Amino acid sequence: MISKQMLTAAALGGAALLLLTGCSTASTSNVAAGTVDESSSTSPTPTSSTVAALPFNAGGYLAGNATPKVAVGGAGKVSVVATAPLEKTDGMGSGTLTFAFRNNTAAPISHVDFTGTASAGGKVVASGSSQGTVPAQVKPGEAGFGYLYFEDVSSVPESGVQYEFKASTSPADTSSYNSAPLNVTQADNNGTSIIGTAVNKTGKPLTGPYSVGIYCFSGDTLTSSTLDYATESGDIEADATVSFSHDLYDAPCDTFTVGVSGWFK
Repeated sequence: MISKQMLTAAALGGAALLLLTGCSTASTSNVAAGTVDESSSTSPTPTSSTVAALPFNAGGYLAGNATPKVAVGGAGKVSVVATAPLEKTDGMGSGTLTFAFRNNTAAPISHVDFTGTASAGGKVVASGSSQGTVPAQVKPGEAGFGYLYFEDVSSVPESGVQYEFKASTSPADTSSYNSAPLNVTQADNNGTSIIGTAVNKTGKPLTGPYSVGIYCFSGDTLTSSTLDYATESGDIEADATVSFSHDLYDAPCDTFTVGVSGWFK
């Protein structure tokens, strides 16, 4: 099975690195790992520092059969609101932590990246960074999904772990090599693979690689994620389509959402 880190390395080879600004922090404990809970539909009255929480997939970029409720999160910042259980990679010593986040700032954001640490017994036992998030542009009040890749999780215990996150974002615009969302128009699970298409509705030409983020759920609860790439990798014009086929390798993912992202040319 192709690992997430191998796929990510391939993506970085074809994408420019951007200087990102504007950090915020949030922490969550694995005692509640995987819980995605929004108490009723209430949210704070919008003020200069708070925005209303939007429903799942408010931007319309994602597809699949998942419709989770996502927690509101902290006012005025980009914060992680839930995590899935830490997934340790057999025989490699690495691991991934899937998470949900919400943009509670007053402006749309893009090129959303997270760094994070795992702590236990007062010590940092692992650190890592996100490998892409979906959707690629996130409205004020909208939720998104991503995962941290930890190179070494051998010191992470099975319980009593605290995770701390820092978010880094860019303004949501069409500047060169800013992250660009594609609209996923098909996403089907045929029992062995998730197959689909996505179309460039940004009105601008895009360049690849086009990452395909797949997030699995049990009801409202995040369970896992995986990363793949579209078949096409070159430049595409407005309204052009890319396709993808991701082998699940017998991993369960009956309830899922998919996001596809490229880069503005």
